Amino acid sequence: MRGSLNSAWRTEWKPWLTRTTAAADELADKGIRRLRKRLGREGVPKIQPYVGYASSGSVQLHGRVLTNPPTGSDLRHHRWWDNLADTIRRFASDEVPGVEIEATYHDQRLSVLTDAEGYFRAVLPRPAKSGDAFWDVAKLRMTNHPKARRQSDQAVAQVMNVPDEARFGIISDVDDTILHTGATDIATMAKLTFFGNARTRAPLDGVAKLYEHLQSGKDRRPINPIFYVSSSPWNLHDLLEDFLGLNGIPFGPLLLRDFGIDEAKFIMSGHDHKLEKARRLIKAFDRLPFLLFGDSGQEDARLYASVAREFPDRIAGIFIRDIDPNGDNDHDEKVDRYVCQAAEVGVPMYLVADSTQVATIAIDHGWLSATALDSIVEASKRDKSRSKGILQP
Repeated sequence: MRGSLNSAWRTEWKPWLTRTTAAADELADKGIRRLRKRLGREGVPKIQPYVGYASSGSVQLHGRVLTNPPTGSDLRHHRWWDNLADTIRRFASDEVPGVEIEATYHDQRLSVLTDAEGYFRAVLPRPAKSGDAFWDVAKLRMTNHPKARRQSDQAVAQVMNVPDEARFGIISDVDDTILHTGATDIATMAKLTFFGNARTRAPLDGVAKLYEHLQSGKDRRPINPIFYVSSSPWNLHDLLEDFLGLNGIPFGPLLLRDFGIDEAKFIMSGHDHKLEKARRLIKAFDRLPFLLFGDSGQEDARLYASVAREFPDRIAGIFIRDIDPNGDNDHDEKVDRYVCQAAEVGVPMYLVADSTQVATIAIDHGWLSATALDSIVEASKRDKSRSKGILQP
């Protein structure tokens, strides 16, 4: 009886409830926008560009139009109440639908409209002569909004150009893979989430130096692309972007998800959206093998084992960081099952304690030069000393 009720919930009631709630949410958003217009408080729309990337055949550009996008501030002098106010502002986003965005990359141009949540995505053909710089820029411009102003109707998006000499791509989770969330301690997790900022968040020990070496070629120039795929909502894009920059972690596209109610969005969808983003990247860069990085606290091992079964010849290796490396736990047992599943299709998956262990394994496989190990060990020691003060609850 219980099984039939659960089945009915999944197949009938849950989709109906999701559609109904999403429709009510959209109706409420429209009502708020009409009220703001009536009161003359629409605000000035601005483009929030996200980091794009160029594969062999196309250029992917995306972003959002808001009247209250996050603004840069001096995080060094922020107190906890400033950080809390910033967190509230990020989630109280005032999106602008139906805005035409003209995207220009070299000699390619395309116009697209923002959707109901203010998001836009433009896919342009990659120009034949786009240069060989690892980082390039695209221009974005609003063309049809009456309140757009000259100083705010344009933006520049960074574009990662993957060179022909790239040896592999990297897909990395964020929380507890490069950034401490305090997942094993609820008080620390709450403190970091609501009262911290990009400067007070701690990277995992040695991860910046590890990723720097993984991204670099023999002459230390960046050649291997890194993509950050996270279950965090797009509302946190500016915080995560600042976090990468402040901690010297190699820059790369942040592929997050919408914060909303329908089944494809943040509240309902769990972590499976990361699987779809990984598929998209693997197909876009069809000649590159990939290294996948995640952690044992979420669903990364399961998702990456699925990717390995689907693309066994494209996944070179998988690293799962142990969120509690000081002892065995249920997370470890779960990861062990997926280690076996990946091994069945010839893909090695490793449960690792730290960046030094990752580096040692990567050197054995030829993904890293042996000369990288000492600098990763030293960086891990420095990061460990720095993070002790940040992570005290």
